[in-house]
Formats: sequence, C-alpha cells, structure tokens
Amino acid sequence: MNRRNVLIATTFAALGARFAPDALAAERAEGGRSGAGNVNDVVVRYLTAWNEQDARRRHDLIAATWTEDGTYVDRVREGHGHGSIDGMIAKAQGQFPGYRLSLASGIEAHHDYLRFSWTAGGTADAPLYIKGTDFALMAEDGRFRSVIGFVDAAPAPVSR
Repeated sequence: MNRRNVLIATTFAALGARFAPDALAAERAEGGRSGAGNVNDVVVRYLTAWNEQDARRRHDLIAATWTEDGTYVDRVREGHGHGSIDGMIAKAQGQFPGYRLSLASGIEAHHDYLRFSWTAGGTADAPLYIKGTDFALMAEDGRFRSVIGFVDAAPAPVSR
C-alpha cells in the first residue's frame, strides 16, 4: 500500500465522499479485486456508509461494501446482511448525532484480511472522542464478508 493511496482514502473519508449508485454498480460489475486501489475504495465506502444520513444512499453504500450475507460485530452491536447492517448504522447515528468516522491509520492488508483505525468525535457537535480499529475479511468480489470492530479509546463509562 503506498502513501498516496492512504492519503486519497483519508481525504475521501474526511470529506464524507458520496458515491453514485451507478458508479458503485459499475465497479462491482468489473469483478475481482484490483489490488490496493480496491482495498482503499472499500474502506472509504465503509466509512462513508457510517457517515451517510440519507437512508437510500447509505443502503447503496452498504450493498457496495458488504456481501449479501456480510456481517458486522463489535462489543455492543451486530448486523447480519444489508438490512440489518443498515438498521444498526442508523441506530448508532441516532445514539451519537454529529459523529463522523474518519480514517486514522494506514490500511494494512494481506491475503483476504485487512485492518484500519478510525476516529470519531472530538468536535463541538460531537465532543466525546472515540477511536477504534476494525478488522475485515474480504470476499472474492472485493467487498467485506465480515467486519469486527474494537474501540481503542473512549470516555470511561459513568457509573450510576
């Protein structure tokens, strides 16, 4: 993975890049993985899906990012399949309004696995800072088969 591709992916994720459904369909139609560029693209789509407020665009991003039977799991949430992942992301957005995920590391990939870190918050609209690392398993078509998320830094829970 070269530095230029990481910077491009970071920039798109920070800007909350939007992807047209037609462009996503064309990319999927090409089939297979095209090396580091495809890994960057899927991570950018993943982060953009978490940031997307429009339900239709978010659903299109999820379909372009995960296989139909794809999964996401972390300590507090999980989704199985496009509809479940979409509902999970929408619920997280409702719980954490104003939070936007941004790439916080390079993307390390080997075999069918990849790892990257992200940040969210630390702004006036979303004051609590959260950082995490996600591990993904890629499918043959270049989409995620599964993502497992870990929170690396977050505010301490308030005891009642």
